[in-house]
Amino acid sequence: MKQLIFLFSVLLMTQASAADDLMQDNEGMLKAKAKELTKKYGAELGLQANQTAQFEEIVLGYMTKKAKAKKLNVSEVDKNGIIGQLGEQENEDMADLLSKGQYKKYLKAKATLQP
Repeated sequence: MKQLIFLFSVLLMTQASAADDLMQDNEGMLKAKAKELTKKYGAELGLQANQTAQFEEIVLGYMTKKAKAKKLNVSEVDKNGIIGQLGEQENEDMADLLSKGQYKKYLKAKATLQP
């Protein structure tokens, strides 16, 4: 009986570890994509050094939220609505961070960089 409990515990820990590894890999990919997008936007918008870190943080945060939304067990219509709302919130956060001129350039660049 003890062996059965031990075996079950080992199997359970192995699955939990695999799930954590998958989440960490996904998070690493999102960080790399956020960094790459920030570089592209930086060239388009002329981001200042203090803006770059905040910009990347905002991009990563919304990429993570959108990835989680895509995995929700809801209808496609609801997923698209959630993702649309996240896009609007992201725009609002960017408007707070960027100057008016940068924000206008951001909206134009977003259409091509993040379709």
